[in-house]
Amino acid sequence: MRLNDRIIVITGGTSGIGQCLARTLRNKNNEVIVLGRAGEKLDRMADEGFATVPCDLGQAGSIEDAAHQVAQRWPRVDVLFNNAGVQYNYDLTSEVLPIGRIHREIDIDLSGQVLFTQLMLPLLARSDRAVLVNTTSGLGAYPKTDGLVYSAAKAGMRSFTVGLRNALRGTSIRVLELMPPVTDTGMTAARDEQKMDPQAFVEIALPQLERERKIATTRQLRLFLLIARVAPGLARWILEGKH
Repeated sequence: MRLNDRIIVITGGTSGIGQCLARTLRNKNNEVIVLGRAGEKLDRMADEGFATVPCDLGQAGSIEDAAHQVAQRWPRVDVLFNNAGVQYNYDLTSEVLPIGRIHREIDIDLSGQVLFTQLMLPLLARSDRAVLVNTTSGLGAYPKTDGLVYSAAKAGMRSFTVGLRNALRGTSIRVLELMPPVTDTGMTAARDEQKMDPQAFVEIALPQLERERKIATTRQLRLFLLIARVAPGLARWILEGKH
């Protein structure tokens, strides 16, 4: 996978890992298009010189409008990072969550990304070698008890990634997975645990993506994936010890 002189779309590109991806990839002479909810964060990225498109992955109409804008303004997409995400922490066994909150978490973390991917496939198909990168989570391999909806959505995203890779076999589109550890972003601000700097993770992950590793992640998280598969009880102990 070549990560220079490409047209790259990044959802959730206004903060955290997405913002680090955007800045790093622009320095590699790529044209980077940042998608995010309309507001100050998106405006700041525009002020930095990025092409920006407003998109709320929790709203189907916003997703369709964003996809239309991208198709109107650019001839193709070489790389798509489905990076947007949201996580709410709660005890599902002791409180009743508003259905709208559950829907929004699933929409942003799964169904909205599926819809946006579907709308981007024709633009990706115009590239001589396109790459679709879905951001997932180790919690998609084994859930944590105070993030059940997020864990379920990420499990769905992992399954979607594998299934889409199989569906696109024999085409010019490659499908990869970006799996960060707990990183120091706005989404994890309330969590009292060790966190990785998002820029440090990007610097680890991008070389793996360039080699087209199916899962770009840290060594520790790669080990956790193995543990979750062969020793789920140990995976549960690891998560309970951290949360």
